Amino acid sequence: MKSSVFPLMCIALCCALSCKKGSDSNTPDAKSQALKIEISTATNINNDVLLKLVNDTRLAGCNCGTTKMPPVAALTWNANLASAAIYQSKYMASIKSMVHTSANGETVGTRVTATGYNWTTVGENIAAGQTSEAQVFSDWIASESHCKNIMTASFKEMGAARTDTYWVQVFAAK
Repeated sequence: MKSSVFPLMCIALCCALSCKKGSDSNTPDAKSQALKIEISTATNINNDVLLKLVNDTRLAGCNCGTTKMPPVAALTWNANLASAAIYQSKYMASIKSMVHTSANGETVGTRVTATGYNWTTVGENIAAGQTSEAQVFSDWIASESHCKNIMTASFKEMGAARTDTYWVQVFAAK
């Protein structure tokens, strides 16, 4: 990634919401009740490649910036989380901007809930401009906050997607 694009990616840093069930961000309101995301598998990425990159790093542990992250358990792929990622990557591509929250207030928690996934913790990494799973993963690992999302032990499952060059990675646990 060009060095001028990376700071823009860092501006839209990942949000790791460690919200417990029943909190406001996991309770559907009038807006989120209307949002229903159909389960889709058209992620436009090689799911296995990205999941392997993530899990190899999780199992080995790594340094996220100046923070040493110990090894943690591998993640499993989840179609609901992939659908939430597809939805957000399409939205970002449509507005040609990286955002975690849509214009009508939808957050990663809202999107994941709309797939039918009953989460207790959820997080999201976004990026733009990369052309391969290896490149986006490398950029996420090079960013301390994105790396910490990848290494968060409480996350158990992952989904991801790309639309054009807009990438979304969603993490959660039930």
